[in-house]
Amino acid sequence: MRVLLDDRPIEIDPQTVARAIEVARDTAIAEGRIVIEVLGDGRSVDPAIIDNPPDDSAGFTELKMVTADPGVFVSVTLSDAAGLLEEAADAQQKAADEVLAGRDAEAMEPLQRAFRAWGVIHDVVDKSASLLSLDLGTIKTEHGSGAEIIEGLADQLGEIKRALTDHDTSALSDVLAYEMPEQVERWRGLLSAMGRAADGEG
Repeated sequence: MRVLLDDRPIEIDPQTVARAIEVARDTAIAEGRIVIEVLGDGRSVDPAIIDNPPDDSAGFTELKMVTADPGVFVSVTLSDAAGLLEEAADAQQKAADEVLAGRDAEAMEPLQRAFRAWGVIHDVVDKSASLLSLDLGTIKTEHGSGAEIIEGLADQLGEIKRALTDHDTSALSDVLAYEMPEQVERWRGLLSAMGRAADGEG
């Protein structure tokens, strides 16, 4: 099995997917880079295989590990998350409008979209902090630390779930119309602060 780190061949022993990924990651880290994709015979390898790499070649004749500068990679990822944040804001507003109009059932689809978006955004922030070795408690914004902003979102999402469980449309509309737009603003600040950290601006 041929193993490449970007376009550079690397030697591994034994010839297994697990060993190839281990050596590639260690080499990339030593060079100040991270592995962002694994290609098997020219195609993206299933994440399940990457998470639990087999102790054989898995039938691959070539494995290529694609690397990137962690700061650049995180900057791009955070930019994508900022776009998704606007989608969450739009979905929340749509859900709020439906609830205020008494169309609770119609509010569920945009509300689910908003929840999915927030889940992805939260995951991006967590993984970005890990890649940059950042303590979210030390990330400062005008709305508080990164850790405080994350906790604030969790509280408001919890209120939405409580209102849904209790069929409390008044509380639901209040959170969606007033509290969640504030969360969007807070997370804009957090993504911006993390973007500056990724760019080396502190």
